Amino acid sequence: MKINSIFISNFRSLSDFSINLPQKLLIKGKTGSGKTSILESCFVVSSGRSFKTFDIKDCISKDSQNFYIESDFDDFENYSRKVSVAYDRKGNKKIIIDGNVSSRKDLLSIAYPVVHSPEDMFIITGSPKFRRDFIDRICFVEDKSYFDDMSEYIKYIRNKNAALKDKNAEVVKYLNAAAAPLIDRIRKKRNVSCETINKKVSVLLEKLFSGMKVFFTYNIDENYAEKLESRLEKELEKGFSLYGPHLDNINITTEVGNAKNNISMGETYITSFLIKLAELSIYAEKNEFPIFLIDDIFVFVDDETKKTLFKEIEVLKNQIIMSSSIENLNNFNNIEVFYLSR
Repeated sequence: MKINSIFISNFRSLSDFSINLPQKLLIKGKTGSGKTSILESCFVVSSGRSFKTFDIKDCISKDSQNFYIESDFDDFENYSRKVSVAYDRKGNKKIIIDGNVSSRKDLLSIAYPVVHSPEDMFIITGSPKFRRDFIDRICFVEDKSYFDDMSEYIKYIRNKNAALKDKNAEVVKYLNAAAAPLIDRIRKKRNVSCETINKKVSVLLEKLFSGMKVFFTYNIDENYAEKLESRLEKELEKGFSLYGPHLDNINITTEVGNAKNNISMGETYITSFLIKLAELSIYAEKNEFPIFLIDDIFVFVDDETKKTLFKEIEVLKNQIIMSSSIENLNNFNNIEVFYLSR
């Protein structure tokens, strides 16, 4: 996948902004100049979502009612596509692919990005939700039907919470029984994905940072039907679901030398970045090369580590769009630099 050009209107601080995007690009500029907004718009137009906010309406410029992003890109089959994404303040969205009104699922069938930003360090240090979200992306890489599984599960939770709010125990029991095979399927796919990403990260660590260890663990309840039943009374009292894959605990263990789960900010950044490189390697096995967006590249790490990581991404087949206010790339001729003066 490669985004060839993008037009951005009323998105954050960007209005009527367009740029052609080469295979590898570093966007430089002062804080607040819009570097991250360019990367975010690339993410939105190739996924239908933002990596900076859960409420995409936050991306609309202050004095505007909607934003609009249009791009020309080559999909994974190397076909030329034209995609536009628009959202308004009422929450209405419109995704157009080659002139046809489409869905986010349609978009993800031809394009999907991988992003790394400083916030991705929360995969290491944050709550289990950050790790669930990451492992769910790996599940999607491994099996595109996982998108449908999660969409179905979200509908189940919404219906269950509505029934719990109404204190309708019989409906809740029916929904739980109907969802049991779905829960089993989601958890098995997550478990496999944890094993897959652990293997990929291990290979990268051995190659680049020998002495570091990183691995995900996911403990699955075998008797989840009994757990659903045993929590029913408490759920009826609370009025919302208290158990299921949306609350599962996925742990991550990190180790540098003899120090476990007590690593520096720089080591945390390196770890989260290597996890994203591992994600890209899973795609590469399928001969798929999503655009790789890197916001505030290599902040928190020393110069020697930067050189190691730059060499690693320089040889990737993926299109790579990076942002930084400080980096100089004198030794990397394959990476173009664009200065954003705003």
